[in-house]
Amino acid sequence: MTRYADYEPEGTPIGRVVVLPGRRYTPDGPLLFFAAQTALMRGWAVRQVWWDVPSFDDDAAEVRWVGVQLAAAVEEYDGRVLVVAKSLGTLAAEVAAARAYDAAWLTPLLTEPDAASVLTSYPAEQLVVIGDQDPYLDRDVLERLPGEHLVVPGDHILRVEGDPGAMAASHETVVRAFDTWLGRRSRP
Repeated sequence: MTRYADYEPEGTPIGRVVVLPGRRYTPDGPLLFFAAQTALMRGWAVRQVWWDVPSFDDDAAEVRWVGVQLAAAVEEYDGRVLVVAKSLGTLAAEVAAARAYDAAWLTPLLTEPDAASVLTSYPAEQLVVIGDQDPYLDRDVLERLPGEHLVVPGDHILRVEGDPGAMAASHETVVRAFDTWLGRRSRP
C-alpha cells in the first residue's frame, strides 16, 4: 500500500518535490524531514510517499516497483518536479532520469549495479550525499558521478556510533548542502 502526504508552501509553488523513503526509513526520518521542510521554505510543494515495501523475486522487480511509485506520485502533475530519495527510493533514478528530473539522492545504493549505472550517467542535476561508513558507499562510483556529491561522517542513516554531536553535525552539513543546492533550483 502507498499513500501520500502533501504539503503546500505559502504562495504559488515553484514545483513539486517528491520524497521517496527507504525500506524502513520513513519520510519523517531526519534526512527526509529536513529536506521536506527546506523545500517548503524554498517555495516548493512537497509530496511525501509512504509505502509498504513488498517482497521481490529479484532486483529488477524491485527497481521497477520503485520506479512505478515515483511515476504514480507525479501522475497528472504538469509542473516542475524534483526528487529527494533515500536508500531504496534512489532506485527510482531510472524513471527520474528518463524524465530529466533534478534529484537529491540521500545514501544511494552505490554498490548496487542497477542504481550505480543510472547515477553515473544521470542527465539532470543531482546531489548525492552518503556517509563515510555507509556499507553502500563505493568511492570509485562516487567519483564518477556527475553533479555534486558529499561524504559526511556516518553510516547508512548518518548515525555516528558513540558521538551524538558528530551525528547531529552530519545532518546539519547535509541540510546546509541541500539548501544551497536547492536554492539554485528554486528560481522560476
